[in-house]
Amino acid sequence: MQNLANKKNIEPILEVQELKKYFPVKKGFFSKSTGVVRAVNDVTFSIYQGETLGLVGESGSGKTTVAKVVLRAYEPTSGRIFIKTAEGKRVDMAELDRKELKSVRKNIQMIFQDPYSSLNPRMPVLDLVAEPLQAYGWDQKKCVQRVGELLSLVGLNPRYMRRYPHAFSGGQRQRISIARALALSPSIIVADEPASALDVSVQAQILNLLDDMQEKLNLTYLFITHDLSVVRYICDRVAVMYAGKLAEVAKTEELFTKPLHPYTSALLSAVPDADPHQRWLEETVSGEVVDLSKEIRGCPFAPRCKYAIQRCHDVLPLLENKISDVENPHFAACHRSNEIELKGV
Repeated sequence: MQNLANKKNIEPILEVQELKKYFPVKKGFFSKSTGVVRAVNDVTFSIYQGETLGLVGESGSGKTTVAKVVLRAYEPTSGRIFIKTAEGKRVDMAELDRKELKSVRKNIQMIFQDPYSSLNPRMPVLDLVAEPLQAYGWDQKKCVQRVGELLSLVGLNPRYMRRYPHAFSGGQRQRISIARALALSPSIIVADEPASALDVSVQAQILNLLDDMQEKLNLTYLFITHDLSVVRYICDRVAVMYAGKLAEVAKTEELFTKPLHPYTSALLSAVPDADPHQRWLEETVSGEVVDLSKEIRGCPFAPRCKYAIQRCHDVLPLLENKISDVENPHFAACHRSNEIELKGV
């Protein structure tokens, strides 16, 4: 799909500005707070109507926390979360109270990673999918009709709505989760690793379904994953996270072929190549991720980066556009991105 990231006079449907989420560190019998873990630290990005932005990074990078803060499942420590509602209003979700949040939240829904744990085993499919509808005052007759439509939309027989989750396979359960997420006709879907818990053959089916739903319903996706092959298949742009910060943001093909951050290059090199003569894991990094409970002066990746110089350890790099193309920017938070040559795929 066309990247709208710098088209004039077009507002993003979701805009996150300087988002922070700190978790308190508590110790002792009285659970006294002794510090904070900076799980998300000054994250800014935008997503445009009909676009898929992939948020990638290793475990603990903060990508799922970003999703939960955007949905207000976690309260943000600071920052702004602007969403464009179906009525065309631009609302800051970070400032809404519970009542106001309910009216806006129907515009943004989430698909969870594990279809086995995200569906209540004691509820039939009808009640599972109708739950968000009932929360907004739909009567039973309309709920049954809507659930039937949704099940057909995701490729399931509406006659199965009286069955319980244990009667379905993993792929079918994820289709039920997708139907539930679509119940209120949201414009934005936050998909948190929606295929990673499934068999490889089923993963392709779910990804194709999400792609079809996006085209039919003009959906916008924030797609969270650690699988770069999935990112290349489904995402228009990619945002790479490391230690609670964004390391790089670019169009998908641009990022895969011409990475500008050493961490991105290391992630790409970890993807197995079908060529048996191709050297694998050439850019593997060693060392541990920085302690997020401590203040970081410079680049958080500097202790593990073979290209790091003293400035990298002393000065925090800003996420800046590193190329002259204003229409299709390539952002990277690296002091040496214009000096070093990194390998892509």
